[in-house]
Amino acid sequence: MNTEEKEYQKLSKMGRSLGVIIPECFLEIEVKLPSGKVLSHYKQRSHSWVRNAYNVMISQLGAIDYSDATFGAGLISRKMPNASINHSTTQLSIEQPIDVEAGGGYCGVSGDPTYGISVGSSVQAESFEDYKLITPITNGVGAGQLSYNAGETPVKSYDVPSKTYSAAHARYMNNNSGGNVLVSEVALIGRGSGYSPFLTSRDHLAATVTIPSTGQLKVTYTISLVYPA
Repeated sequence: MNTEEKEYQKLSKMGRSLGVIIPECFLEIEVKLPSGKVLSHYKQRSHSWVRNAYNVMISQLGAIDYSDATFGAGLISRKMPNASINHSTTQLSIEQPIDVEAGGGYCGVSGDPTYGISVGSSVQAESFEDYKLITPITNGVGAGQLSYNAGETPVKSYDVPSKTYSAAHARYMNNNSGGNVLVSEVALIGRGSGYSPFLTSRDHLAATVTIPSTGQLKVTYTISLVYPA
């Protein structure tokens, strides 16, 4: 166990004992061939929540509007992947959450990588101000494209000994392009019912993942929260 992971576990224990909310997130990636052979599989802690995610949390817990017309430090709004700013002074943010388990939230529909779990090819490092994938991999069967399946319904679980509730979101993507597709960035893009998608997390992978022709990529984000009791 590395030093960073020890610090995370220490923080988790402190949150439990002090009654402080400490959300955690893990990113898991697996590449398979049609035969079922696993070409690569690894799991890393995701620590790349962006400003959008923080704004969603304070707006939900504080029941306040996304009322600022601009985006930045001290401003509560959401920045869309097209760089537009989502804000309203008449709609409480608590009325437009991303708590839809199917057809919304992080469950992107088949063929649509604009929300849910989405991947890209940029090797650019993460930034707290990220609001989109730097180089998105689009849906299709052409060179450099992947065929996105619908996001899986989240798997919910509660671990009694650690008092941890988890929600695992997964999505499969198939490479029907006829050549290799390289993935170096992964994102969580949420969508409330009837509202535009917005990025909440972007992870730059420690190493580029290669999906060969006919290969399948599975990406899983597991978000968890430790309860004090």
